[in-house]
Amino acid sequence: MYLLKEKSLNDSAHVELELKSLLKNSVNVNKNNQNEFLYAIDTYIEISGNIDIFQKIVSYRIKEIEKNHTQRPLKGNLYTILTSDIAKKNISENLLFGLPPLFRLIEKCATKYFENILECWATYECYKITSKATKSQNNHKVGHFMLSNTCDEDDSYKYEIVSNIENDTRLFHTAFSNVALDLSSANLLINIETFIKQQHWYEMLYCLDVSLSSEHFILYQENNGELPLLLSTALIQRGNNQHKWLTFQPFFQTENWTIELSNENLNTLNNCGMYDDDVNYLAQEKRIKNLDRKMLQSVKNKDLVCEIIRMAISGENKKLNFILFLTLKYLTIELYNIGLKIAYTIVEQPSILGFYRSVNSENCEISPYISVCSQHVEGTKLKTYQGIVLTEVMSKIFKESNFRSYNKRIISMRKLERTGIHG
Repeated sequence: MYLLKEKSLNDSAHVELELKSLLKNSVNVNKNNQNEFLYAIDTYIEISGNIDIFQKIVSYRIKEIEKNHTQRPLKGNLYTILTSDIAKKNISENLLFGLPPLFRLIEKCATKYFENILECWATYECYKITSKATKSQNNHKVGHFMLSNTCDEDDSYKYEIVSNIENDTRLFHTAFSNVALDLSSANLLINIETFIKQQHWYEMLYCLDVSLSSEHFILYQENNGELPLLLSTALIQRGNNQHKWLTFQPFFQTENWTIELSNENLNTLNNCGMYDDDVNYLAQEKRIKNLDRKMLQSVKNKDLVCEIIRMAISGENKKLNFILFLTLKYLTIELYNIGLKIAYTIVEQPSILGFYRSVNSENCEISPYISVCSQHVEGTKLKTYQGIVLTEVMSKIFKESNFRSYNKRIISMRKLERTGIHG
């Protein structure tokens, strides 16, 4: 929880003194002095109106590094670039020319109290969410949970698809804060804590508003009469919002992606009945940008298509795999129930990919999962895959699966891959 204390910094000069004091502080880093620093940033933003402090600092350092890499483009994501040795050297030695002096103080404090400026930025966004909720705690309605569905595995787990989370007045707790949050705020907090802080996808900091609205799948657990605990969410972007799809954003359209559209995948597209009669011509396409566009154009009914992104899983560590299973299962079933039969996905979790490969090995005519392309992002451990889930076939498999059989598939596939059978 990020605590909010009474404001006593009433102008930029006082904020500057506070930042200098924090910079000189020799006490070991802890939650209290981190919160003091976040409070100072929040106060300065309110006083100055400089709401894009972090964006400007990050942009400055990226451009600074790019000047030293004129012969070849930068590789990797924001995290790998800004935690590189050259970035650390620049941050420790170089001023932020052209930016207000307080920006440099903030950057120095961020390096002291957090691992890097990106982690500080993400933590500040969490601080804003919980601080705002603390101040307006009594202004929300509890709301009703009458439209939710019950998971077969445990009736304390509920799930549903919410058309517009920005209009949902219900309150939830999360695994990251005991502050009661409305659904959109709880969703944003979970997204920041999981995707950004844990998985280091700091690019999402530039588009946090995506997590505050639109259609989402949610999974939560009832809590003995207390507020329910929101455990997982996923954003559903339908075909009429293709301009917003992550699949078509620049990072996911570069030549760094290796196309993996196999003959088996082409056969699935030909046999599933939702694409043009013959899509074998797609095998000739060597650029992912063109392939994605042509694949989507070949879908007969665009109302069947969606993109699933920002699938965030939270909860107790010992229950995370179970929560992931419930999310995958009931999300897939619900997508099919509402007529979304083709779901574009971006996945890097080995367990999900292992399950998909396992079910593919048993479905020769129509593979439930189609791998389109992959990339090992420089500086990260896992390979990221862009693919398509055919929800009609996959939902049938999930209906016949329990947590035990799901895990058994994943473990068996790992053993096969280790022996090279499916390498």
